[in-house]
Order: sequence, then structure tokens, then C-alpha cells
Amino acid sequence: MDNLEVGFIERAANDSDRWAGHLAFPGGKKEDSDFSDLGAALRETFEEIGVDLLPEELMGRINDIQARKHGTMLEFFIRPFVFYTERDFNITLDPREVSDFFWVSVNELRNPQRQMKYELKRDGVTLHVPAISLDHEQPLWGLTYIMTMELLDLLEKQQVVENSL
Repeated sequence: MDNLEVGFIERAANDSDRWAGHLAFPGGKKEDSDFSDLGAALRETFEEIGVDLLPEELMGRINDIQARKHGTMLEFFIRPFVFYTERDFNITLDPREVSDFFWVSVNELRNPQRQMKYELKRDGVTLHVPAISLDHEQPLWGLTYIMTMELLDLLEKQQVVENSL
């Protein structure tokens, strides 16, 4: 597990996107043409970073997360899928959506020295939210942080099971 890496994107600069410049996973909204949520994940990954994931590379899903806007629950859920592959990829970014793609080792994500509190100002209120510093302008925080921590927790549990066999 020491050599596992997780891929992240940096969202492209866009005045109409409040998350522009933030770190995220590839993904997006399900369209009518998508056969399923998984189909949407596969399509969005290909559109954003040019990676054609295979259904057999699907490891599973982590928990759905109810979407929110300014703390108000929205009427849809974010459904994160996890893939594992050993294939090499040529990453091709869609510059309208993504400004960067990078890999981070699981060990770096777990590194306590990378853990931080990110100061977030919303509607005149200052919040300090958990985050991970990844040598980008924005740290990893919010929904992407929540999904990353759940993934790390699942990987840790898997490692414990493998070590106990």
C-alpha cells in the first residue's frame, strides 16, 4: 500500500465557478445520456483529464455525500467511485474545466505535517476547516477532503485485514 497514489485535479480559473482553483477529483453532473452514475463518472473523467477508465478497474464506492450550498442541503447527492489501475496514462486536460492534474501518495496524504486548518470566510463568518496542504495555492478541503479521508480510512482497514490473515 505504500506505493498507492490518489489523483487530484485543480479546477480551472472561471469567474462563474465559485470553486475555481480548488482541488477536487474528476467528476461532475449526471447527464440524460449517461446510463448510470458510474457512466457519468467514467464520462466526466474522460472529458476532464482524458483518462478512459475501464469498468473492471472499479474498486467500489465510498459513501454518498449530500450536496450543500452555503450550508443548505440540496436535493442531490454526490456519489464517489474509486478506481484502481496500474496502467500508464497520457493525461490530457480540458482547459475549460481543469488547470492541473497530479498524483499524491497515500503516505503524503496521511502525513500529520500536511494536516492543517484552512481559514474560510463565508458571509462575514470565519471558519477553520480541516484540510491537507499539498503544495498548491489551495489546500485540499471540503467535500474532497471528506472523500479523501474516507478513502484513507477504508485503505487502512483493508491493510489491517490483509496483515491479520
